[in-house]
Amino acid sequence: MINYYYEKKFHLYNEFYFSKWIFFVVSKENKFIKELNFIFCNDQYLININNKYLNKNYYTDVITFDNSEDKNLYGDIFISIKRIIYNSLKLKKSFYDELKRVIIHAVLHLIGYKDKKETEKYIMSKKEEIYLFFLKKKYVC
Repeated sequence: MINYYYEKKFHLYNEFYFSKWIFFVVSKENKFIKELNFIFCNDQYLININNKYLNKNYYTDVITFDNSEDKNLYGDIFISIKRIIYNSLKLKKSFYDELKRVIIHAVLHLIGYKDKKETEKYIMSKKEEIYLFFLKKKYVC
């Protein structure tokens, strides 16, 4: 089950489209979605979470809390819409292209991919590209 919550005046244009893509990605990685919660919020909401739970005091685009067990994914993904807007302008990408990248990045973390070391970043970046390609080519939806 995938749930979408909105703590900000924002709404995905097609939750079904995103859910179908996320289920596709997870199945390709031989995992199962039990419960994923996407919470779309503002910077202040996310920085409060960053302070309270991670003892960090800076803005970020996404925070993922992973409660997965073996191949079963359970997680909460908090996404700052303002950071997505900021990143999309900075990177000269569309808002939804940047949002898709952040969503798949968070899902890959839940699957088990890391991005602390350069080799991990490279692998994760390539996985993001592959799954974004599938989405653009409509292999998924």
